[in-house]
Amino acid sequence: MFNTNPKDALPPMRAGERESRAGGEQYCLSPLPLPTDSEGLADVAHIDVHHDGVTMDIRQGASPDSMMTAGHMLSVGTVFMNGFFLVVFCMAMIKNTAYSQVLAFWGGGLYFGFLFVFILGIIWINTLLKRIPPIRLNRQRREVAFVVEPPSRFWLPAPQNLWLTSAAGVAAAAPGGMGVIEIGEWLRGTRESFPVGLTLLHIGALAFFYVYPPIYDALCRLFKRERRTVLVPWEDVVAVCGFNPNLGPGAVTGFGWNFALLPPEPERPGYTLPGAGIMVGVGGLPGALTQWEYIRRFMEEGADAITPSAREWGVEWYNAYVAREKAECERTNDPARWRRFRRKRLWEHARFAHWYTEYRMKHILPKAVPKDWLAEWSNPLPESQWAKPSLALTELRGALRAAYQRGEKFVEMGDVEKRFSINSIKFRQTPYPSFPFK
Repeated sequence: MFNTNPKDALPPMRAGERESRAGGEQYCLSPLPLPTDSEGLADVAHIDVHHDGVTMDIRQGASPDSMMTAGHMLSVGTVFMNGFFLVVFCMAMIKNTAYSQVLAFWGGGLYFGFLFVFILGIIWINTLLKRIPPIRLNRQRREVAFVVEPPSRFWLPAPQNLWLTSAAGVAAAAPGGMGVIEIGEWLRGTRESFPVGLTLLHIGALAFFYVYPPIYDALCRLFKRERRTVLVPWEDVVAVCGFNPNLGPGAVTGFGWNFALLPPEPERPGYTLPGAGIMVGVGGLPGALTQWEYIRRFMEEGADAITPSAREWGVEWYNAYVAREKAECERTNDPARWRRFRRKRLWEHARFAHWYTEYRMKHILPKAVPKDWLAEWSNPLPESQWAKPSLALTELRGALRAAYQRGEKFVEMGDVEKRFSINSIKFRQTPYPSFPFK
């Protein structure tokens, strides 16, 4: 069910079913949001970005890890360029010539490395976050809102396309680095005119990242290719976890567990609606079960039944983390460990990473949806108007709880509906309610 448009549709899986293929395994947890035999519930993947008594928004949020990876790349590039500069500068000193050219190439190389990290680590990630709306769950209506892409491909690449970003990044970074070199030549008088062409190309390529998204959206509206918000009944939503091999050139490089929440396509059993849903990494099958229980318990029992995970980003959290590490090093009288810790944090630009993650969560993520998106749908309802669980779900819950008391496990039961002779399969033949996402 991970592939939204496979060539051959897979048979629709039901809760409890298990499938093995291509060296991996896949467990189906829903449709029919049934309780598992998980020992607890937790937001393992940190996808709960907001919840209240009525709704929960889940999505892949900002993470300081990606920023620290970008900081690591920036440090590596800076050290490499500085080392290369020292070698070349020593050669220039020996020959007593070309000092200005070496300085210009050093500045151009540093600027090129900075732009490479800035475009991939900040501009691209921000564009990606602003164009991935959350999945909104409404427990009172027992519905889930997904934002669905148009079914066919568009002739223009999306603004968050990595290949587009890479091409535009090269078009921005290369003239930027060369422009610094040429400006250096112009300042020392060996170039007659200012490098206007390179400068304009550099500025235009950087402006592309901010001009292209609204142009792309306008063309999508012109060609009737707008995204749509689709309201899917809670009991129809497909939840699966999979154990899949990660393939590298000529070998399996590792295995990873994923948890996915997907909207089925009612008119084509075995398919999912294009471009919708979420898939996140979890630590294993227990992690997937606890993540599912976190979402299911909110929908079935409310916000009081869940405990949000502790926030592990932001300047305040980072300061407390550094203070704890320092106190532990002082307690164990291990100054070498403290120096290693500080060097690693400086190398990764960890403080900036946590500050910018906090900025992203507060200012970048909200741009993924309009301010009035689902405003009326998200309002609380009188309790008399709350949607009720289906009879099949109520019966299966009771049968499962009795089975768990006997020591049976959810992941070993197979199709739970067949196991307890309860048939709830009613394939919908009409599309789900939808409206344009604006």
